[in-house]
Amino acid sequence: MDPSVYERITRLEIGTGVIEYGVAGPTDAPVLLLLHAIRNTKMLFAGIVPSLAEQYRVIGIDLRGHGHSTVEAPYTFDQIVSDIAHMLDAERLDDVTIVGASFAAVPAQMLAVREPQRISRLILLDGGFYSLAKVPGFDLEAVVARLTAARFLSIQEAEQQFADRYGAECLPAGWMSGELLPKEDGSYGYRLAKEAFTGYFQEYAKQSTEELYQRLECPVLLLLADERLLPDDEQRLFYREAACNYQKAVRNVQVKTIPDSLHLLMVTHPRETVNEIKRFLQE
Repeated sequence: MDPSVYERITRLEIGTGVIEYGVAGPTDAPVLLLLHAIRNTKMLFAGIVPSLAEQYRVIGIDLRGHGHSTVEAPYTFDQIVSDIAHMLDAERLDDVTIVGASFAAVPAQMLAVREPQRISRLILLDGGFYSLAKVPGFDLEAVVARLTAARFLSIQEAEQQFADRYGAECLPAGWMSGELLPKEDGSYGYRLAKEAFTGYFQEYAKQSTEELYQRLECPVLLLLADERLLPDDEQRLFYREAACNYQKAVRNVQVKTIPDSLHLLMVTHPRETVNEIKRFLQE
């Protein structure tokens, strides 16, 4: 991992384990809290942290079960919200914008509803605007089995496979080291336990999205990947309708798409992602 991505790494004891997070940027600047996608770590944002840290105090956190944070259960969105609240207490933060990617966009919204006095804005990166159970073709057991069984000969091979799909020019060599653990046969697999994959996917599937959306008070930017790159018409229609319904349900929301971007748009289109974040925050 490139230590220059975050200027300070903190390991915070929270009673049920340890939560690790990195901090970059001026101490007196507005705060951006970055929440990564499942099976990733705070290093998923390594390509955009330096640009954001020019104007903002950026905090990237390893969510429970991920990276160098505790592996102790429960693997629930409520527990993620509680972990983040402890971190905000420790850093004495009361005016925060959350940037939540993929599944983390749901607990981001839950925290904004629970503590509206603390969360001033939400930026959701291609997630949190639908229930996973309704996604066409989603099979929880099959997805958990595939991710749990995934093996790589080395960290370099894992990073190359990721780069083949998303591109990774903006990410430093070794950035996936916090996601992977060596196995008995010498290969590498995901650090996130099977129970954690199952728990978090179940949470995303059962989430009562409509109720959550209607309770949001802060301004929201829903930044979408390009639906044209989805594999079939059924999925394209689903995500299009889900984004439309989200826009109707949330009082103060902007919905934008980054053309030609994939799901992890902070990796495929880092410059455009940063520009949209800054534009939203400067309005």
